[in-house]
Amino acid sequence: MNHLAHAFLAADSPESLIGNLAGDFFKGPVSRHDLRLQEGIRLHRRVDEFTDTHPAVRASKRRIAQEHGHYSGIIVDVFYDHLLAVSWQRFSTETLENFAQRVYSTLEQYPELVPPAFAVSLPRMISDDWLVRYRSIEGVSRALYFLSRRLRNAPRLDQAIPLLESQRGELEQDFAGFFPELVSLRNSE
Repeated sequence: MNHLAHAFLAADSPESLIGNLAGDFFKGPVSRHDLRLQEGIRLHRRVDEFTDTHPAVRASKRRIAQEHGHYSGIIVDVFYDHLLAVSWQRFSTETLENFAQRVYSTLEQYPELVPPAFAVSLPRMISDDWLVRYRSIEGVSRALYFLSRRLRNAPRLDQAIPLLESQRGELEQDFAGFFPELVSLRNSE
């Protein structure tokens, strides 16, 4: 999963939000990191493990793997954030806009907890309203473009958009079979 899903799945505390949202930036054993963030980092890793092994997610990756190889996981993660954003009202009583503003505010209120590598992109995340922009295909394209720039060999992940759109119905079915289970996993913690 990507930013929106990790933020949504975090427990109701700033530390869980930051640890879960920025979990990819916390390397090594969880015990090496700030005690306040450890719960969120653990949750991030459980979410990623559950996601990576779920049959519906694997099916989504296979749908685009021929054209995008090992980058299919990254592409599916971002597209699943899009599918979450467009079906937001199914999972939350809070508007996506209010949720995003609450996330941004939390990140700004606790800069000492935000990992430096994540903090670099934080101003752009907030000013470009990434979490809400996932709702549009243009927002997905932009997210994939900027992800491409951070990867070795700078693959053009945004070129996956036509394939994602042509596979949209199948990807929506995969997501619908997966995401409620992920929410249940979080709720059982």
